[in-house]
Amino acid sequence: MPTISIRQHGVSATRNQTVVNPATGEIVKLTAFQPPERTATKGWTPNVARRNEQRLQQIDFDGIDGVPTFVTLTMPSGQMSDVSASMFHGWLKRWLQYMKRHGMAHYYWILEFQASGNPHLHVLVWLDHEPEPLETFKALRSWVGILNKSGVGARLQGQIWENIDVGGEITVDGETVPAHPERVLMYLAKHAARGVAHYQRQIANMPEDWQYRSGRVWGHDRGLPLREQQDFETDYPTFHRFRRLVRRWRLAEARAIKDPERRRQAIVQARRSLRCSRRDVSPYRGVSAWLPASVASQLLDAAVSMNGGDYEEG
Repeated sequence: MPTISIRQHGVSATRNQTVVNPATGEIVKLTAFQPPERTATKGWTPNVARRNEQRLQQIDFDGIDGVPTFVTLTMPSGQMSDVSASMFHGWLKRWLQYMKRHGMAHYYWILEFQASGNPHLHVLVWLDHEPEPLETFKALRSWVGILNKSGVGARLQGQIWENIDVGGEITVDGETVPAHPERVLMYLAKHAARGVAHYQRQIANMPEDWQYRSGRVWGHDRGLPLREQQDFETDYPTFHRFRRLVRRWRLAEARAIKDPERRRQAIVQARRSLRCSRRDVSPYRGVSAWLPASVASQLLDAAVSMNGGDYEEG
């Protein structure tokens, strides 16, 4: 039986991952008996990309107090042969500590690699105050100083600080994105959803040392407000109706996009959302989408009401 997972900003589906505990008769998750094996993190794998996207969909943006800003931190690719993953994550930790001392309330970061093998960090930061230009300069200079002290010739010109003025637009990796924390992270998550095939996430574009143990490629502070996902087990007829309703909703959203080229691409993606060459995941792939929890719940209720379907909360 399929399980539909509804999060604050998205929905996905999987095979039923519950079993009956033979000792107690209680229905529990399969992982209670078979904990997932912990292995060394090797960059952006499909599972890592999926977990990143699903965590982003759990963020309670309305519950975050603070002024959002978007920061991109880079370093020169010419010295990457001398930089290990542990060194890089140590620098990130020190920079986040600096930001905490200067009013950072929450953060979410994503690590990518350019075709040259040069890593760069996208960091969404929430401050407890409106930053002054001198503060933003010092924040970027602190990153450059951390690297320079370790013998890496980072440049201040390569670092970017963009205030997120809701209602406007900002530029992320050369793409124009609506200026809202949710839309920025949604864009980065969709980047990740393209998977390891995207050049910024291909292991071959990572330095050799990083290919075996890259460390985490995304993360956030423990206090970041999250909404728990709700899991619903459905019968197959209800699930298939739900898939079609999600696709219709995505098509409606795509047709409302003003930019002609973006509208065309979104419509094509929505129409193809239920297609997948992998038979093991094809039935569930089309359900994965960014949409409000209220909409997903309404679509599930509609799917249930057609022909007397049924579901139960997991």
